[in-house]
Amino acid sequence: MTDPIPATRDVRDASRHPARAGARREIVLAMQQLTTESQRVAQVFAARQGLGHIDLEALLHVMQAEERGDPVTSGRLGDLLGVTSGAATGVIDRLERAGHVTRDRDDVDRRRVLVRYAAPAREVAGRFFGPLGALSDRVMSGYDDEQLETVRRFLGEMAGAMAEHSRAVGRDDPPGHAAPARPTGASAGARSAAAPATPSDTPPSEAA
Repeated sequence: MTDPIPATRDVRDASRHPARAGARREIVLAMQQLTTESQRVAQVFAARQGLGHIDLEALLHVMQAEERGDPVTSGRLGDLLGVTSGAATGVIDRLERAGHVTRDRDDVDRRRVLVRYAAPAREVAGRFFGPLGALSDRVMSGYDDEQLETVRRFLGEMAGAMAEHSRAVGRDDPPGHAAPARPTGASAGARSAAAPATPSDTPPSEAA
């Protein structure tokens, strides 16, 4: 994760508000460390399950969409991944063969095919990420409700800022340019394709 704080502003803050500038710098460093460690955990999980980086990212989108109660279609998944519908279909095919997802007809609109997180895969993720949930509970227990709400709001806004920047740099790519593989980390700094720190009472699918 690159430093989101412009250097010129750092200089100004450092001279006028040295304590605040130091705190901002420490927060950025902590977020970078969290992203790095999250990527390591995600890479171990992906390697054990035989998943490539885009497969893991797709699986995360499927899991998170289902937790929101709004399962994705193949086309929507392609949009989220930034790939063509054909490429998205190939990813779904691989995940389905490996037992990670299923395809189901929408109960309301039978023309729509929804991609859902398979129950066996949920159990696998639960076993792998369960200890992380316990560690997360331990950390969060040290914060009261008001502090947790501040953390939630901060991470949500930082994730939005990172997503906005991601879209902007994506538009800057020249036609035909192949974008480098995106890391499977905390999506936009908050919840991405890494193993974010989620409490143990949160479904393990979100922690994958």
